[in-house]
Amino acid sequence: SERAGDRLLLAGEVAELLQVTPAWVYSETRANRIPHVRLGRYVRYRRSAIDAWLSASERVARRRL
Repeated sequence: SERAGDRLLLAGEVAELLQVTPAWVYSETRANRIPHVRLGRYVRYRRSAIDAWLSASERVARRRL
């Protein structure tokens, strides 16, 4: 049985998850700015890695004193 966090996603699924275009996902993949797994000529995205990357990329507004 496959855990949801370990599921491999297609670029279109990542785009839907992040609410961006598939072209953006492909561009970020080529630039190595988004975590991905290369399986020969195929590219997949581990859901848990995307979630961790998204959390690490999140910026929290700081209150100025």
